[in-house]
Amino acid sequence: MSPQSPIEIYQFKFFLKGISPMIWRRILVKSNSSLADLHYAIQITMGWSDTHLHQFDIWGKQYGLSYDGGIIFPDKAREVYLQNFQFRVNEKFMYEYNFFAS
Repeated sequence: MSPQSPIEIYQFKFFLKGISPMIWRRILVKSNSSLADLHYAIQITMGWSDTHLHQFDIWGKQYGLSYDGGIIFPDKAREVYLQNFQFRVNEKFMYEYNFFAS
């Protein structure tokens, strides 16, 4: 999208898989937010401390923050913006945090 594109507000609902009763949150995020911004919004909303590796899986491609000695992602999450995906209503994607949690 061009820099002149109007800013929209996306509503995301996310939940923890495999937990009963279901733990979920709903947040509103501007379309000009990056995936890194969305990651930090999720961290704050869930009360997490951002101490674990994470990734988004959107349309079969992984996105995240690369760390020296850790996972390397070809696209920089700080430079990938939500508006670029042109999400449809009720479209789903995966956010994985703490790869080693059971």
